[in-house]
Amino acid sequence: MKTNISLIYTLLLAMILTACVKDKSNDGFLDINTILISDSTAPKSLLQFDTLKINPAIAQLHGSGESDLAFEWSLHQNDVTDPYPIFILDSTRNLRKNIDVRPGIYRVVYKVTVKSTGVTYFHFFPLTVINRFSEGWLTLEEENGGGDLSIILPTDTVFHHIFSSINPEVNISNPVQVDVSNSYGVKKLYLFTKNNGLELDYTEMVKVSDYTSWFWETPVAFQPQLYKRISDGTSFIINNGLFNVRVEGGFPGDVKYMNALPYPDNKGDNYFLAPLVAVGPQPYTGGKSPYTAIIFDTRSKGFVYLSGASLVASFASFGAPAAGSAFDMRNIGMDMVSMDEGNVRFQHNAVFKDAGGEYYLYQFDANSNNASMSKQLITDDAPELKGAAKIVSSKTLQQMYFVNNGNIYLYDIPSGKARVIYTLAGGETVTYLTCTTKSLLVATWNGTAGKVYNHSISPLGDFAATKSFTGFGKIVSMVNKIP
Repeated sequence: MKTNISLIYTLLLAMILTACVKDKSNDGFLDINTILISDSTAPKSLLQFDTLKINPAIAQLHGSGESDLAFEWSLHQNDVTDPYPIFILDSTRNLRKNIDVRPGIYRVVYKVTVKSTGVTYFHFFPLTVINRFSEGWLTLEEENGGGDLSIILPTDTVFHHIFSSINPEVNISNPVQVDVSNSYGVKKLYLFTKNNGLELDYTEMVKVSDYTSWFWETPVAFQPQLYKRISDGTSFIINNGLFNVRVEGGFPGDVKYMNALPYPDNKGDNYFLAPLVAVGPQPYTGGKSPYTAIIFDTRSKGFVYLSGASLVASFASFGAPAAGSAFDMRNIGMDMVSMDEGNVRFQHNAVFKDAGGEYYLYQFDANSNNASMSKQLITDDAPELKGAAKIVSSKTLQQMYFVNNGNIYLYDIPSGKARVIYTLAGGETVTYLTCTTKSLLVATWNGTAGKVYNHSISPLGDFAATKSFTGFGKIVSMVNKIP
């Protein structure tokens, strides 16, 4: 027992003596340069496509300068239910960067690394990106062999290439039409090309779907010429001359476009519609006529109408003209040049061209069982309008606007007289024309660049003022997007 106690004492003494020896293992430790990052001026929200500016303060415990520091800025989606890629913004000390991501809640991550030690510090900045494009004129353009969208905001600010910025992986070559839709309060945005159709999220303008999911039976060839929503529950696509309709509401389940409607009188698909439509009163709204929509067939050279008084829409033929009718809706016998609603709701102005190139104006009322109203030879009193290609109707007066030979004409329907009210710049041709209650919007192309003129309309139909916007490609379609 004494021997064991002595051994224990000896071991304890050795341990105590060892503990008293100076530990020199810490002599080579480095003093780490601790960094503190702060900023109280960084914005918490930003309009999409604005420049984000952040100037953080950096305090160092040991360092005197910033040459030993490396920087990185990145943007992260904050909503974990909506995975989104991480965007590397810059490698600068301060941040100056245009933010072109979709609207949403994000986190800006600032990473500072001490190069000599590899130690990294982080600082986080919350950021809400707000939709800039809730309202304005969208323009669809051909550009550099492809297509893109621009927008003219109500503030007259223009943003270009917004579709390609938001959807960089989507090609929209050979663009045809851009349009908006409102079905029972649900707004949608559609974009059509020569062989494709896309639905875009109305707010964020990111691609949601394409035409292959819109039909019960996808058409073998998809060549859209016109998309139109004519009521809360009814929209259609004229595809390669044929009519595909979608009727919504009143029943559950998927709602898709039907196969092409057959033409009346057992003609099946032996028709080819002009890419224009006259909208009439809708079912169940107390309208005077059954003409939900009136369409022109380029083969029979006559009108038919869409009868939409049920969930199964169908084409129907007009009856024989009643006494006092100005013309037979079934048999116009000429080529359609334009068709547009005039200054009275449901009353439309349709311009036709005969074999000799003379222009005729046919007026009809889609809210009357006896639709035909009047017919007149335009180029009799206004021969300068012969050959005009772009024609729209005033929404406030019995007038029309024609573009021909580098001039914009105002045509007065009651008198049959026309006069020049604006002359285009040399080399410009009109690629798109649309009229609202307040202005005439004219898109032009000079061979290399596109331009938009917004002509304010006076009470007499003349131009009261003009704004112009530049930087576009060749504009093929425009639509007013509202919140």
